Amino acid sequence: MGPGSIRTAEWDIPPFVRSVITRLHRAGHEAYVVGGAVRDLCMARPAADWDVTTSASPEHIASVFKRLRSFSLKHETVTLVYRRRHYEVTTFRGPNKTLEEDLKHRDFTINAMAYDMGRSVLIDPWGGRKDIAKGVVRGVASPEERFREDPLRLMRALRIAAELGFRIHEKSLKAISCMAEAITAAAPERIRDELVRILLCEKPSQGLHLLKKTGLMARIVPELVEAGSVRESLSKTMTVYRHTLAAVDQVAPDPVLRLASLFHGIAQSASPDHETRSAKAAQEIMVRLCFSKSVIRQVVLLVQEQEALAGYDSSWRDGDLRRFIRRVGAEHVESLISLRRADLLTSGRRGHQKLLLLDEIQGRIRDLMNAPLVRGPQDLAISGSKVMEVTGLSPGPEVGRILARLSEELMDHPEWNTRKRLMALLKKMKAAALTDHSIVFGEVHRTAGRLKTRAQPKS
Repeated sequence: MGPGSIRTAEWDIPPFVRSVITRLHRAGHEAYVVGGAVRDLCMARPAADWDVTTSASPEHIASVFKRLRSFSLKHETVTLVYRRRHYEVTTFRGPNKTLEEDLKHRDFTINAMAYDMGRSVLIDPWGGRKDIAKGVVRGVASPEERFREDPLRLMRALRIAAELGFRIHEKSLKAISCMAEAITAAAPERIRDELVRILLCEKPSQGLHLLKKTGLMARIVPELVEAGSVRESLSKTMTVYRHTLAAVDQVAPDPVLRLASLFHGIAQSASPDHETRSAKAAQEIMVRLCFSKSVIRQVVLLVQEQEALAGYDSSWRDGDLRRFIRRVGAEHVESLISLRRADLLTSGRRGHQKLLLLDEIQGRIRDLMNAPLVRGPQDLAISGSKVMEVTGLSPGPEVGRILARLSEELMDHPEWNTRKRLMALLKKMKAAALTDHSIVFGEVHRTAGRLKTRAQPKS
């Protein structure tokens, strides 16, 4: 065994990874388990990502595994797909293509270890085990060189520190701050993935704080740093920022929820219409970072609707709550409430009374959702054809307006959603009013589905 090598007990390597290494050995190539999996095994943690490094060229790797259904070739890495999981097999890095050079060009010491499966030997030339014991993320050899090789490592250092609860070595932290501008060279999709992984940490505030401290946040999402800085004092801006990080920690580890918490809270001191501005900023940021349209829609909706939920009081009628459910979508109501709860739980005593109101609206909404909810014309007990039969109208927008009017009536009277009752309502409509639909249905068409932020007390 060479320097930095130590014999270990035989580690539990997944059968597919074992077969990959065995087949490469049989083809005459060196092959080792490397990267995060080795680090996790050293820490007695479940390993999520399994990577193999080998002396084989990408072409030879592809040839050895040519019978696999799917693999992709990119930057000397072959990604093997087995049972919907990806396993990366990469040719040794460095000019001489040796294991020693490969480990030297890895990002951090805790990831620059290799496991020789055949001999049950851990190869650790850069002191990864010692840094694990110290809880330190340290760049291999020269942090600046490692960051220049791949600028995304600037973010990865913070993400790994946040995931493991480690600190970043002083020299590496200084290099990150000095080289923060280089992150703009990384692909937006890769930046997005690292940001999401930071948000999914047990305590994402640690990673978010480091992003701001090192200047990376100002390069990747400047809106989060600049919001509120013009109108508010520095001390109040920092108070809002700390409150936001605390709220993000409180939310369940779901990408949509934590993105919505971050974008809602960060700009709430910027202006009176901060919900609208936050939603717009959230959309612009997520488009720039190449989030999917589905995730963007969900996050923007949750940010926008925080104001309506915050405006609730006991005077709201059940009809107003049904409109709220219809507009937000029944599937998003609980997410919206959990975001509001996280925000209030980090507000101290000021949020106590509002938490009681939140409990009240949550209970009322759950009761209402246990009953059939008319979301729109599609849930009515009669169809457009029946409207045309009763009114004598031809197919056209008038029919749609009538259906919308009936749907709106049912927000306050859901028990009216029977064929008999709706037919009676249609028959009561005067023929003259039906003809002059611009008067009868114009106002309804404009207001259908709109939620009043605060309901007027019952008279």
